[in-house]
Amino acid sequence: MTTEDQLLPRILIVDLSLRYGGSSARVLALLGKIPPDRAALAGLDQSPITLRARELGLQVHGVGRSKVDPRIPGRLSRLIRENDFQVIDTQNVQSKLWGSLAAARTGAALVSTLNSWYAVEHGANLKGRLYQLIELATNRSLDLYITVSSEDRRRLHEAGIPEGAIALIPNAIEIDDTSVSGDRAELLRSFDLPEHSVVCCAVGRLVWAKGYEVLIGAIAQIAQKHPHLYCLILGEGARRVDLEAQIALAGLQGRLRLAGFRAPGETLSIVKACDVFVMPSHSEGTPVALLEAAALGRPILASQVGGIPDLVSDGEQALLVPPADESALAAGLSRLIGAPEFAARLGAGAQRRVRREFSLQAQVDAAMQAYRKAWTRRQERLART
Repeated sequence: MTTEDQLLPRILIVDLSLRYGGSSARVLALLGKIPPDRAALAGLDQSPITLRARELGLQVHGVGRSKVDPRIPGRLSRLIRENDFQVIDTQNVQSKLWGSLAAARTGAALVSTLNSWYAVEHGANLKGRLYQLIELATNRSLDLYITVSSEDRRRLHEAGIPEGAIALIPNAIEIDDTSVSGDRAELLRSFDLPEHSVVCCAVGRLVWAKGYEVLIGAIAQIAQKHPHLYCLILGEGARRVDLEAQIALAGLQGRLRLAGFRAPGETLSIVKACDVFVMPSHSEGTPVALLEAAALGRPILASQVGGIPDLVSDGEQALLVPPADESALAAGLSRLIGAPEFAARLGAGAQRRVRREFSLQAQVDAAMQAYRKAWTRRQERLART
C-alpha cells in the first residue's frame, strides 16, 4: 500500500437498492479500484448489488432484508464502530436516511452521492417530491455531496448547498471492447429475429424516468417505413405491464421486446451486436449504460437531458433530441438507420471521447479526493464543537 492509500479514510458505501442499475455498476467499479482494506459495501441481504459484490470477492455487509427495516441504523452504527469506518457514502434516498442517523451517532463523515434529482426522476409526483424532501432534510450531518451531472450540481446550488460542499464526479467505465463478443448471429438466434433485421436496443429499469413509452410511440410512427426494424429493451421494473399494454395497442408485439434484466456481461454483448443504442429518458444523471454503448462504438440516439450532454455532443458523438418528443425520436432513429456511414462516425466519435475523458481511474482518484475532503470537514466540525 502506498503512503497516499494509507491517508485514505476507511469508507463504507451504503447502497440499499432493490434493483441493479447504473449506480450499482458505479459502486462496484469504485470498490474494485479502492484498496480492499479501505472500503466496503453495506447493502440489503439478498439484493442484486450485494450478491454481485460477493461474487467479485469484495468486502460486503448485509444490514437488513428491506429498505424499511428499522434495525438498519443500529447495524450501520455497529459496523462503523467495529470496523473503524470514517466516511459513509450513501447512494440513494433510503441509504441517506439511515446513513445520516448512523453518521450522527458515530461521528463518521457523511457523503451523499446524488445519482439523480428525485423530483425530476419521478416526474414531480408525490413519491419524487417526498424523496427530494427527505434528501435535503437529512443534511444536518452532511459533509459533502457527490453529484454526477452539472445539471444536478446547479439544482443543489439552488437548494442552498454551497459550492465547497459539492464535488462533481461524472460516472466512468473501464471496458475493453475487444473482450466483448457482440455476436450478431447469436443475437438474431436468441431473439428469433430475421436475418436482415435492423436492431436498436435500450438498457435501463422500466420506470417513468427512462421514457420507454416515448420509444414505443416513436417506433410505431416509423414501423411501416422500416419493416425490418426491431427493438430490444433490457431491464425490469414497475412499468412492465403498462409498457406491454402500449406495445400491444400499437401492434408491435414481436418487433419491440421487453427482454428483462440481463447479467452485465450479456447486456454488453447484446448492445455491441445491435445497430443503434437508444436512450429516450425524461431524466438522467450520467448514465453508465450510455457510456458503455459509447465504449463499444455504438451509434447513440438520446434525449438531451440531465448529464447526457456532458457525455456526448449532438452531431459529433450522438444524435440528441428533446425529451418526450416521439416525432423527434422517430426522425433521429430513421436518420441513423438510413445513413449507416454517418451512424458509424458517431459511434467512433463517442468511443474516442469516452476513452479520452471518462476513464475509471480518473473517477476513482476524484472520489478518493472527495472522501478525504469529507473526513477533513468532519474533523474540523468536531473540533469546533
